[in-house]
Amino acid sequence: MDDNRLIQNLKTLPLYNSAIEKLTIAPNQLNENEKTFLLTVALILLRKYERDHRLTTFVELAYYIILKYSLFFKDYDPLYDFSVNIGYYPIAQAITDLKQIQFNSISSSLIPTLIDDGFKKDSIIETYEQKHTRNEVLKSDSKDICYIAPTSFGKSSIISEHITANWDNAKRVAVIVPTKSLLMQTHRAIRKKKLDTKIIIHDEMYNNEDRFIAILTQERALRLLDKHSIFFDCMYIDEAHRLFDRDSRAILLSRLIKLNRQRNKDSKIIYLSPLVTNTSNLIIDKSQIIFEQRIRFNIKEPEYFEYSKNEVFKYNRFINKFFHIGISGNMFDYIIQNATEKSFCYLYAPRKIEQFAEKLSKVVNTIKESEQLREVIRNLKKYVHDEFYVIDYLRKGIIYLHGKMPDNVKEYLEYKYSEIPDFQFIIANKVILEGINLPISSLFILNGTNLYGKDLINLIGRVNRLDQVFTQPPRLDLLMPKVHFVNSDEYNRKNGNFENKIRILQSSVFEDKVKNPILDNFNWDDAAKNNDNDEKCKEIVKSEELFFSDSNDPIQELKRKMIALGMNNIYTITDELCQKILGKIDRIKNHPKLHEGHFLERLRYLFIRHCDGSIVDDEFARLKNDKAIAYYKMFFNNRKKSLKENIAREVAYFKRRISEGDSLMYIGESYGEQPYTLTGRNSYHNVYVDLSRKTNRQLVNIAIVKQKMEEDFVSFKLRMFFQLMLDYFILSEDEYYEIIYGTTDRKKIHLVKTGLTINLINRLENDDQLKNIIIDKNGNLVTNHKFDTYLKDADDFYRFELNRIL
Repeated sequence: MDDNRLIQNLKTLPLYNSAIEKLTIAPNQLNENEKTFLLTVALILLRKYERDHRLTTFVELAYYIILKYSLFFKDYDPLYDFSVNIGYYPIAQAITDLKQIQFNSISSSLIPTLIDDGFKKDSIIETYEQKHTRNEVLKSDSKDICYIAPTSFGKSSIISEHITANWDNAKRVAVIVPTKSLLMQTHRAIRKKKLDTKIIIHDEMYNNEDRFIAILTQERALRLLDKHSIFFDCMYIDEAHRLFDRDSRAILLSRLIKLNRQRNKDSKIIYLSPLVTNTSNLIIDKSQIIFEQRIRFNIKEPEYFEYSKNEVFKYNRFINKFFHIGISGNMFDYIIQNATEKSFCYLYAPRKIEQFAEKLSKVVNTIKESEQLREVIRNLKKYVHDEFYVIDYLRKGIIYLHGKMPDNVKEYLEYKYSEIPDFQFIIANKVILEGINLPISSLFILNGTNLYGKDLINLIGRVNRLDQVFTQPPRLDLLMPKVHFVNSDEYNRKNGNFENKIRILQSSVFEDKVKNPILDNFNWDDAAKNNDNDEKCKEIVKSEELFFSDSNDPIQELKRKMIALGMNNIYTITDELCQKILGKIDRIKNHPKLHEGHFLERLRYLFIRHCDGSIVDDEFARLKNDKAIAYYKMFFNNRKKSLKENIAREVAYFKRRISEGDSLMYIGESYGEQPYTLTGRNSYHNVYVDLSRKTNRQLVNIAIVKQKMEEDFVSFKLRMFFQLMLDYFILSEDEYYEIIYGTTDRKKIHLVKTGLTINLINRLENDDQLKNIIIDKNGNLVTNHKFDTYLKDADDFYRFELNRIL
């Protein structure tokens, strides 16, 4: 039943059309008859939904009418009655707490007590759906469970509850998260539960324990299973909708699920997501029967605005119509006029984020010079660089974030944005979509690149999280967050507009786009019809079949290892390539001088020389050049140094290259401004930057992002080659540890695996604090009271870094 179409057809009724327009843009113009009419419409819609629960759009429209009416006219009786009837108990309780309703009978006055007794969990009131679905998940015996709920409806808390509820049955538990930031956030939440077991956040932390909780990315989880013949009794797949993608991480995630179920057919899998429409699309094996629990209704109903060529429009999704509501100055005037206490400006590209931050900083006022602000600036100067762009922007209440910023700096800035009220603007890209909880009260979308239906809904869901709404005192106006689409030639596209992007929001339900060919519901016919890279899909399936095959043939075994490590994103892996690599491995083993060469020279000899035709990754292919090898030798030599020292070294390196007339440097597409040549393979990709055209301040900030880029290149790409070299005895164990961890000291290595950097560990050693960090009986790190005293005296940035882990 297309209830959305039925709702859209209501606009053919003149009275309804006129009244809903006034409610949308000017509620004060509604007369008493129109108010009564709209509330009657809402009541009729609600009753129709009560008779047929498929009519979800009916109840969404009824809620919109009542919510908008009650908030504007401060008449909370309709909203209270609706909330009690539909199970939106947090709203009903908030209205009671705010003393916005008079009870006319003993029975009605008992409702708040009944809500408090029946739906209070810890310090929050749950909706009816929230409590019901949570209980169903916790008591279910199903092997496969999917919990689908809008952002901020407690998906992360249900993980720890489910672990506790199943503690006697599931000894080896894994929580699979998509990012390292979310990994640390989840680690902190699980650690607070104080369960008597080891908590693993790195595959190499496993030491044959019978019981543990592992919080891992899919890459680390697969490495753990690949090295050891073990399995997880229960896996929690956070952000499970990522399975639908076709990128390498989605393939690894589906591989992990399949491998674990293959090793333990009784293992449990709990999928969690705000964005899965059809749970059957998650199925990898036809034998799976997924028990679904879904929170269908989001108690937030955003209001949508579009700024375009100085004109402002407001969009009502229930009649799919834009209303002209005024004129504004330039885009920055519009943003400043409509900004709230915590405003999020969304852009796609890191370089554009930085450019926008600079321009915004020129038109907003300087904030007051508080001690908190001075402390953050002192720390960024101390640990990053005096000329870090963010420092100047902080003085204007602006922070920017993106994935090319060093992780510890990015997470520190996220923490400070949450903590300091004067920081009003945060400018970021999709890093914000990966479960990071920030106090955002308005959203400005300035670019629509790769922001489709579900990601758009997920982004909007970050505004006014429910803990912000139902704080004390509650702020019910936050149930209608303001979302602004801001057009510009510079940040969106020339002569572009957001109209089509906004119109897709008329529905709250979006089809799953199943692009992963490993999933059972992948449609091969549609892929072929739509030219959807059919060959690439077949190649993925073939690689997965090889991964799960058994073979004693050395060539096939090497191929399987390369696929397991993810090298099929670096090479076109063929028998010929593997034979060539195996031959070179034998030559190195038989010629001691080759074996004694620098590990990067060995890597180049094994995996790059005479393999050019098979390499499909341009970033990795650079290592055929002597200059690139020389750069990475320097990079590895300096990994033990602090971020600030490495930034200074990088700037000195840039200046040396400029002086030598070699100023064109590879930096990748995020920051690239020109191709290396105007012809040939790389002529269409802007992946180089001309250092000679940059000021000293620009060089510093290029060096900051380059530290993160190189760390990612080493951690995600080169690491797989070092692992293969270790497996084939081309690296000794001590060499491997020195390369990966920067030390061969086993205690320090254990500390690195828990998330501390070697630089932090060396500082702790210099301060004689390693003796105050103890490994308990479960293998977890604990600190004593002497360390707590040390931590209190530390500066804010250093303390933040240590508190993330310890």
